[in-house]
Amino acid sequence: MMIPIRCMSCGKPVAQLWESFCKRVEDGEDRKKVMDDLGLERYCCRALFLAHVDLIDTVSKFKKF
Repeated sequence: MMIPIRCMSCGKPVAQLWESFCKRVEDGEDRKKVMDDLGLERYCCRALFLAHVDLIDTVSKFKKF
């Protein structure tokens, strides 16, 4: 759904980096270079960013009840 506030493995705060990561990747930059620039050095944080699928727009179309 939404990117977690902290990495689930190491506990590093990562949510504030998600929007800048998405914007830079959409502009055509290499994902590896963007993660290096943002300071994501651990493989657990990198995997969190690479494997995350943003589904909030899809889920928000449905009613709760």
